[in-house]
Amino acid sequence: MAGQISFKTRVRNTIVQYAPQYYSFYVCHDYLLLSESFSDSPYYVISAEKDNYLHLTGVSTTLSPSDFFSKCLNGSLSEDDFDLASNEQMVKNAKGTIRRKIKALPFIFDLMDTSCYVEEHFCKNAIYCSFASSDGACTMGFVTTPTARPKTLLIGNELDVNSSSHIKAILSKSRDEDKYTTITSGSYEDFKASFQVIQDLLSDNLALEFRKAFMK
Repeated sequence: MAGQISFKTRVRNTIVQYAPQYYSFYVCHDYLLLSESFSDSPYYVISAEKDNYLHLTGVSTTLSPSDFFSKCLNGSLSEDDFDLASNEQMVKNAKGTIRRKIKALPFIFDLMDTSCYVEEHFCKNAIYCSFASSDGACTMGFVTTPTARPKTLLIGNELDVNSSSHIKAILSKSRDEDKYTTITSGSYEDFKASFQVIQDLLSDNLALEFRKAFMK
């Protein structure tokens, strides 16, 4: 059919399209998450790196993860820079996985919200994650190293309803800031039970805001 683009071209266009947003949303910011689902840690800090983007695409490449992301970010990634699988026999299965990942990719920027659910000790297809977050449209798994970084991306909600619960509250900061400056999602009250644990991670202004709110 005239004008129809190949699967590999669609993959290339999608991962290039969302690389700048991934950079600004995840690489340039850290997020602190609170949830009643968390038992191993009172909170988790998401601090993604450029190298993690490759995990979210499902493609194979001889480029380093950093070089792969740089080419995605500046738009220079070509179809010769990556393969759908490491060998021809695996291409058919890989297509299904990659198709689901690129379908999920636009939704990863909706995961930092208290409307989302999280599950600790998330496992799927033999991949273990310290926890995963889902907004219903996609599920992203994170591994702690010790901060949490993206490890896998799935379409839809893959969390166990019996083991997951809402994100209670989220703080954020720019990567070049030492302490958290912004309440991304949640109310002052949502942070009250955890304030003693996280107070040293807060900027002076934000800590003062919390103390004033708690005195009301």
